[in-house]
Amino acid sequence: MIVPGIVSATFKTRSVEDVLSITKKAGLAAIEWSENHHIPKGDLAFAERVSSLTKESGLEIAGYGSYYRLGQGMDIRPSIDTALALGTNNVRIWAGGKASDDLERGERDSLLSELREAVSIAERNKVVLNLEWHKNTLTDKNQSGLDVLSSLSSPYLRTLWQPTQALSFEERARGLEMILPYLSYLHVYYWDGSGRRPFEEGLDHWRKYFSILDEEKKYYALLEFVLGDSEEQFEKDAATLLEMLQKGV
Repeated sequence: MIVPGIVSATFKTRSVEDVLSITKKAGLAAIEWSENHHIPKGDLAFAERVSSLTKESGLEIAGYGSYYRLGQGMDIRPSIDTALALGTNNVRIWAGGKASDDLERGERDSLLSELREAVSIAERNKVVLNLEWHKNTLTDKNQSGLDVLSSLSSPYLRTLWQPTQALSFEERARGLEMILPYLSYLHVYYWDGSGRRPFEEGLDHWRKYFSILDEEKKYYALLEFVLGDSEEQFEKDAATLLEMLQKGV
């Protein structure tokens, strides 16, 4: 089951109320709320208010898009507390800030040690940490990302997925297959060599990606990176995604 939605950071400068309105107008069903742009970590009262507004709008909360990043000496607890106030047990985190191939063994071990501690804290709070699948982190390559997930082997550590531009289409599809047992949800967009493009131009790619998913499980497919940050283009992308899902992958 694929539930269509939005990453709220798609509209970084718009209010919470605007994002809710845009999402509803587009016919989508879920939101990943951004820590940096919409719900500051530690503001529990505001998180609770956004939770109520989201539910009143008939939308699901897919997760909390935190900017906790390994290797920066950050504390995961404020992000976890804010996610719980928001009403979700999914927290997005970042696996460092350096390409996996450029890490020395000691640097990688240090990041993994920090991650284990963060996962331990998450487990005590019944929260799942989800790695951002992104360049210049431990998840910039398929095998490196899989190694992180499998080495910790915890139900409280999972991953998001998006089509990393540094990899070829074939590599992206292979990577999605590799990390499928650990997958929580997906960030959805289409880029080519020139950058952001209308989602409709990437339908062949996304049919393949969606075909890899386990039909028995629920995944959020959350739109972001809209061409020109345009609300009009977002509506077109959302309509394309909804039509695609209605027809079946």
